[in-house]
Amino acid sequence: MPTVSIAKGRGYLNHNDRSIDRVSEKSWDPELSRKNVICRNIPIEDAYEQLFGKALNEYNQRQIDVNHPERQIKNYYEHISRSKQEKPFYEFVVAFGNMNDKDTDIYPVLQRCLDEYITNFDERNPNFKVFQKIVHLDEKGIDHAHLDFIPVSTHNKRGLSVKNSFRGALKEMGYTGKTAFLDWRQSEEKYMAEILERHGLEFERGSCRDEHLNVRQYQAEAREINRLAQQKLKNMELPSIPEPEIKTNPITKSESVKLSKAEFDKIKQVIDYQQTQITSLEAQKSDLSAKLKNVESKLDIARKKPYMRENETLMQNLQDESDLSEELTKKYGKLSNQYVDLVKSYKKLEKENGILHEKNTSLEKENSSLFKKIRKLEMEIGGITQDFYYKLTRAYVSIKNIVQAIGMLKYDKENGYGIENLTAKQERLIDGVSEYGSALAKDNEYPELAKQIDNKVGIDESIESFVKLPEPERTRESRSSRDWDIEL
Repeated sequence: MPTVSIAKGRGYLNHNDRSIDRVSEKSWDPELSRKNVICRNIPIEDAYEQLFGKALNEYNQRQIDVNHPERQIKNYYEHISRSKQEKPFYEFVVAFGNMNDKDTDIYPVLQRCLDEYITNFDERNPNFKVFQKIVHLDEKGIDHAHLDFIPVSTHNKRGLSVKNSFRGALKEMGYTGKTAFLDWRQSEEKYMAEILERHGLEFERGSCRDEHLNVRQYQAEAREINRLAQQKLKNMELPSIPEPEIKTNPITKSESVKLSKAEFDKIKQVIDYQQTQITSLEAQKSDLSAKLKNVESKLDIARKKPYMRENETLMQNLQDESDLSEELTKKYGKLSNQYVDLVKSYKKLEKENGILHEKNTSLEKENSSLFKKIRKLEMEIGGITQDFYYKLTRAYVSIKNIVQAIGMLKYDKENGYGIENLTAKQERLIDGVSEYGSALAKDNEYPELAKQIDNKVGIDESIESFVKLPEPERTRESRSSRDWDIEL
């Protein structure tokens, strides 16, 4: 059974197309590089212009129309490269089989399977815009394809209408929730299994970064299985199979074999040896499966720990504050547009009033009434603007407080909020929330809040009352003792 694997790559574009200046012959054979298949190799800056050029121009024009030219984005690729939320591009490394299959009869079949997979990748994944698709045939391992792509999300209401978003791309392709990427990869593995089946091969999932055992652990387990099997079979002597005596019936011309009991016992001993070997290997396989289930069980337990739920609650609070800010921004924009329209109407009426002043006194009264309404509306808009700014500032202060409180889970050393033995992903999540809050504050012109987020963790007074533990109830003995002290 050949394996298949989809792993996230590091995305070294110059390494993929072999245009890198320094060549390491330990990684690949330069003499074989001419056999590599370059299906697509578009410069990433050109790909960004093709994908986002029109949407970027529309976004910049909107900023000019609303008198905010300073918000224009000159180069979207450089803008995303500096972003702490999105990556400029992603890479998948796809393979059918492993290096042990390279010198076998199924190697050409695996090459055809890989070609079929990458040929249909764009059609199955329309929101993963592949700009580099290269198959490597010059490495020691099995042939594999590097698929470098830009995730594209369309019909966005904020920012560019078409923008870089991995989660948005998955969502538009029908994969949502916390397991969106895992569901996508499972769907792709199912398709790879169908390709193998069409070519008469059976599917087996290969080792990659997101499985429960990584490659090094898997190889260690494989070596242990082989050692135990060899140890069990070491002292078993395999007799030679006796040459059977074949007799032919002179009438029916049918052939028959005659064996003595000793010869039969030898053959039976060989069969027993093989059965013992199979039983030993199956036992080791079961042991490895049990270890895999144990790892999966520990992972499930870790996901249910209290601090994970607390993180989810804090993230939801952060999202709620962000939604409120977005809603207030929309209301302010709508009122601003109404104000602009009313001012334009007022100026038009004022001009007409100057021409018809002597002939139409009633129009003057109407204009005076309209002016009062405009002044009233200006005052209302001024109040709404001030209220909006106050609420917006409170929202960002709340975001700052929440981000700093989340940082306590990693950086607190004295107050008991710090969590020991955080995983790399958990640490990255905590730091990522801080970086996200800082970037959000900077983008919306709150540099002091961003500075506080970057430099300090802690629990603000506004949050402290919600996380404070209740005081323990005094025992009867302590009450009696205190009452006695008071009487004295």
